[in-house]
Amino acid sequence: MDVTPADLPAARPVAADPLERLSEIDELPLADQVAVFDAIHSHLSARLRSAES
Repeated sequence: MDVTPADLPAARPVAADPLERLSEIDELPLADQVAVFDAIHSHLSARLRSAES
């Protein structure tokens, strides 16, 4: 079975502010890209939940 970049752990933890890493997103390994977008999604979902309450 072949290992793809998505199977590898992130090379480094996602920054406290994932938006800081968007400028370099095309240079990041796929696992890091997924981690950045997951962090952004979680942050925006939390803001939406708090705005709805």
